[in-house]
Amino acid sequence: MKFKYDCFNNRFWKLEDGYAYEVPEEQSFTGFYGGQGFVLDSDQPNHWINFTVYDRTIRVFYKQVSKVDGNEIITYYQKDIPKEEIVIEFELTEKDIVAKMDGRWVKKNS
Repeated sequence: MKFKYDCFNNRFWKLEDGYAYEVPEEQSFTGFYGGQGFVLDSDQPNHWINFTVYDRTIRVFYKQVSKVDGNEIITYYQKDIPKEEIVIEFELTEKDIVAKMDGRWVKKNS
């Protein structure tokens, strides 16, 4: 899954096969800890991505909701990206999947 985020203007795009789909501003929200988020599917408000900007990094936290055989599957991803540019392009992979253990988010595939 590839994405692009403009942290200065709070704009977000999903990138697919050379095509960029911008998530509308109406689907943005402010997260619990001040991060900026976007609902990725207006029909599924629990499918979202959140960006928290720190001095040197941008932390991406993504909650993916998918349906398999009528069952809802939830997968969480977390990635820290160096804040070198205002607009970042990044990819989330299986290496970025996290799970909550003892109250902390830890990498699931490490």
